[in-house]
Amino acid sequence: MLDYRIYRNCFSSAEMRMIWSEHATLSAWLKVEQTLARCQADLALIPSDAAAAVETVSISDLDIDALAAEMVLVGRPIVGLVKQLRALVGEHGCHVHHKATTQDIMDTAMVMQMNLGLTDIGTCTGQLIGLLDSHMRAHPSTMLIGRTNGQHAVPMQLTTKLAVWRSELVRRVEALEQAANRGLNVQVGGPVGDLRGYEDGSGERVKAAIAARLGLGVVAPHWQNARDGIADVVTALGALCATLCKIAHNVNLLSSSDIAEASEKPANGKGASSSMHHKRNQRASEFMEAVSRLGRQKAEQIGEFTLHEHERSGGAWIGEWVIIPEVFLLTSGALHWAQILFEGLTFHPQKMAERCDASVTAAAS
Repeated sequence: MLDYRIYRNCFSSAEMRMIWSEHATLSAWLKVEQTLARCQADLALIPSDAAAAVETVSISDLDIDALAAEMVLVGRPIVGLVKQLRALVGEHGCHVHHKATTQDIMDTAMVMQMNLGLTDIGTCTGQLIGLLDSHMRAHPSTMLIGRTNGQHAVPMQLTTKLAVWRSELVRRVEALEQAANRGLNVQVGGPVGDLRGYEDGSGERVKAAIAARLGLGVVAPHWQNARDGIADVVTALGALCATLCKIAHNVNLLSSSDIAEASEKPANGKGASSSMHHKRNQRASEFMEAVSRLGRQKAEQIGEFTLHEHERSGGAWIGEWVIIPEVFLLTSGALHWAQILFEGLTFHPQKMAERCDASVTAAAS
């Protein structure tokens, strides 16, 4: 569904789809293999010519159909990738994927993509905060009726409502930054994570060098069966989606015919009904709510895939391959709709004032 041409722009942003595309994923795997070879060569663990040969390989050199067939047969995509890399570099083939394992390559590549995704989400959330600031500046003294438990409470400033949304978004950004510090780490460990095969601490130096080149962190001794850092990031994205969902739902309520204190920017045909031609439904807020609900619910599934057995657990690990990209995609979609909503949202102070006046009059009588 997320790939349907008629739906994809409704559930994710084009930028996030690029980050998690098949081409980008293959590129990340290849980048990790190349970085591994270069760092090992710098430490004289493999010949420099071998690293240079690996670095000349590009995505266009790979047979994607063969990779797909190998994946179905083996159940892991890196086996086929390494086989092709070794064939492509000829005499240097024995130095490809030196002392590495499939999970080293895939985990590190995934974290590279998560890093890019978090940067995009941070930028989009910052833009949304800026839009809220603009609305607050535009309505410094606008009053509306407060609502508690679905009933009229007392008049309050519109800026207070918006400031609460803003402060929550700021906290979500901070939570994502903190989660990134814990979760965006390079994975270099070998078969059971203990860097076996390396001597005299060279494995730790390779890990540190790869992390430095890729701009990632390092965790000791490894995290191949400790997925808490990944879960922190995905959970933080789910919490951001929960905030976006709450905001969208409240804007949708304010836009209802019975309240009509806000409305989305009109456009010819926007929000049209196929059977009731007088209607102009509030589409941005409803899509923002729906997509963020999906993102929050999808993020909750990450807990199931933290439950690894012993040093590696494929049945848990494989689930991340779907969950993590989809949470990023849905979060981007929710933020996309949020920007559309608040770029075109209009508040109606006169309608708010009328309701405030009526509520005060009713309370006094």
